[in-house]
Amino acid sequence: MTFSRCTMNQVSTVDRTANAINRRCFLSRFGMGVGGFALADLQQRQQAFAETIRRDHAPKAKRVIFLFQAGAPSQLDLLDYKPLLKEKHGTELPEEIRRGQRLTSMSGNQASLPLVGSPFKFAKHGECGHWLSELLPHTAKIADELCVVRSMHTEAINHGPAATHVQTGSQFPGRPSIGAWLSYGLGT
Repeated sequence: MTFSRCTMNQVSTVDRTANAINRRCFLSRFGMGVGGFALADLQQRQQAFAETIRRDHAPKAKRVIFLFQAGAPSQLDLLDYKPLLKEKHGTELPEEIRRGQRLTSMSGNQASLPLVGSPFKFAKHGECGHWLSELLPHTAKIADELCVVRSMHTEAINHGPAATHVQTGSQFPGRPSIGAWLSYGLGT
């Protein structure tokens, strides 16, 4: 095996002097040695980490289906019934909602920011009384089997930071996602 013109014979031959080892050969051999130590350390850390993962309790759920449909129809048109929004349809977005936040490039140049309620009809379904729109007739039949989380709230009015908040619990990137927590909780 040859690395930067430095062969195994070149380094291991006894009759060669230290002056015969050129700088490139030295750096190549040194780099491989340090790389080997680093690799061994990483493998040791990975094994130690795997051994430290212990759960306080056995997971009760066997499976989780988490639907996060970025780009799908709005939750306001599917399952998040807002009668007050429908009542205020066409009125201007109150400043206390916006609170001076920067608008998206899609709405930043609009002279008016009207509220828009869903144009679809909603009804309660199942014993639990989930509000679902007419767009989900098949889902309405299994309303009692669904778990709809309605407690999520974010201060961000733009989709990007709000989507990050739903996935991680913070509108700033870099935190573990809900998928990571589910993998941890249910096991991999």
